[in-house]
Amino acid sequence: MATERKTTLEERLEIVSFALTHEKDYQKAADQYRVSYQQVYSWVRKYELEGKEGLVDRRGTKRKSVE
Repeated sequence: MATERKTTLEERLEIVSFALTHEKDYQKAADQYRVSYQQVYSWVRKYELEGKEGLVDRRGTKRKSVE
């Protein structure tokens, strides 16, 4: 199992690009970049749905209140 490590937006884009270039071979991308299979899968799905914005790390940010 891959160890957890922090990734930048640029790294996530590179990993997603690698996975898509290799016909969505999530395991190959996970091994190549030392991240988990599940994380690669998640990033590819987010990228396909939301584009680059889907890969932005939003942890720790407050939601905007709707009034």
